[in-house]
Amino acid sequence: MGSTIAKTVGIGGIVEPSARLQWDKVDGAKGYKIYWRDTTSPTWDHSRYVGDVTEFTIEGIVIDNFFFGVAAVGEKGHESVVVFPNKIIR
Repeated sequence: MGSTIAKTVGIGGIVEPSARLQWDKVDGAKGYKIYWRDTTSPTWDHSRYVGDVTEFTIEGIVIDNFFFGVAAVGEKGHESVVVFPNKIIR
């Protein structure tokens, strides 16, 4: 998989009790991992492997309180860098 990353990561969930993310499929990825952290934290404190999908909703997480990112996961478990959302989805 190398250093291939998702080019576009979208986020939605404004005024909702959940965070919605969607991203571009990455060639060679066996799945994806969503990361999130408090806006005051310097490290990714939470993560969830979501499998081979290109969108996922995290219930009960308000987007205003966290930073989010998505990493592609290769066959041997190696992860790309975490990509922050760069577009809004509705």
